[in-house]
Amino acid sequence: MASFPSLLESISDLSRTHIDTLLSRAKHFKDNPQLSPLHATPKPIIATSFLENSTRTKHSFAVAIRRLGGLYLDFNAETSSLKKGESLEETFLTLFYQGINLCVYRSSVSHQLSQFRSNLPIKLINGGDGVNEHPTQALLDLFTLQELVPHLMGTTLSIFGDIIHSRVAHSLMKLLPQFGISIILSGPTEYLPNELELPAGVKICKDRNEAILQSDFLYLLRIQKERHAGKPNDHFLNYLEKYGVSLELLKNLNKTIPVLHPGPANIGTELDGKLIRSSLYKGYLQVENSIPMRMAIIEAMLLNNDQNIGKIDGEQF
Repeated sequence: MASFPSLLESISDLSRTHIDTLLSRAKHFKDNPQLSPLHATPKPIIATSFLENSTRTKHSFAVAIRRLGGLYLDFNAETSSLKKGESLEETFLTLFYQGINLCVYRSSVSHQLSQFRSNLPIKLINGGDGVNEHPTQALLDLFTLQELVPHLMGTTLSIFGDIIHSRVAHSLMKLLPQFGISIILSGPTEYLPNELELPAGVKICKDRNEAILQSDFLYLLRIQKERHAGKPNDHFLNYLEKYGVSLELLKNLNKTIPVLHPGPANIGTELDGKLIRSSLYKGYLQVENSIPMRMAIIEAMLLNNDQNIGKIDGEQF
């Protein structure tokens, strides 16, 4: 896709045309699960560099790269020259001049990739940055929602949990309203954003049951305890009873609707064991759909013909 950005940091980097094309390509890859090579010589090399723990995102990118026919490199930041004081820019430039075509980067620091917007050292995908955004997760979630309900206009999705610390929620709030999906945010007051700062199509409902009754989909988030470090939090106790979702609760409310979760799920906190093993739970469908969507994103970025990577005003760094 010629116009596709070489830095995917935020959902805001994508036009509606970009998103629609990604959804179409993801469907193509899912419907045709055989190896779909990029037909490039030499084969493109894609690296992941994750400075935070990951199971789903990192491994799904690795699988997506291999299914496309690319070569995969796991860049271990903990044993790299970053630990010797090398800047992130120098690290990315080194990868670029070693022949790496694209890097998927995750960090606990929000907006860390924004510094490279003017002079991009390597093509970059944000694999999740601090509490800012997680654009590829939001895109695969939209792909999953389209599979569940092809006509999404006028539907409502409620997000429950630690929303202020959720980069996924921040990306979903930018993405889903573009497709006519209203969003309800629900959870402990301390976990909710300022209502005055919410984008169009997003509202807060502090009553969990009322939010469920208004919803066509539920989206559950874990409590990000690592971002609550040093802060006493009474909400950790009895969270499931007060703010979480159980299969019994949905039955009592007569709501048999899809339940999504980006993972990792903390069973017994934001949801119960019966719900995660029920047919309502779509977390594993999200995992399945992460492969074709990330294949589509990688393909679009590699084929955008950007000739300005690793250069300033046409000159090499």
